[in-house]
Amino acid sequence: MPIPSDQINIPAIRNELTAIAERYEVALVGNDRLALDRFFMPGENTLRFGLADEQYGYDAVVAFRASLPLQSPPRRIVRCEVSTYGTDLGTVNLVFRYTDREGGGRQSQTWVRSDLPEHGGWRIVAAHVSLKNESQA
Repeated sequence: MPIPSDQINIPAIRNELTAIAERYEVALVGNDRLALDRFFMPGENTLRFGLADEQYGYDAVVAFRASLPLQSPPRRIVRCEVSTYGTDLGTVNLVFRYTDREGGGRQSQTWVRSDLPEHGGWRIVAAHVSLKNESQA
């Protein structure tokens, strides 16, 4: 069944996901690995594609994060687009610049509302991050 256009970017749902994505960003730049783990959906279907790495399944995401001494260098968000589709699916796409070095990148996340209690049930089921070279920045 197609999603009705009036169910795209329902203000309250979009605002809810925006606030949760902002909390994720705080945990990321704050190097709070345990908090970051709780933003991802447990299960084998969760995936994360990093700069030179790929994790398939929640356990792989958690193990990868545990291997990092720093989750993300300091950065600032240049642009962030949050879109929701109905009440239980959304995407977050952002562009960032590092604050302690040259360069930056892009990050995308697909969020699904689950029956898990924390974060209003919202969990990341797919994430991807890539760097931009200076000519793209």
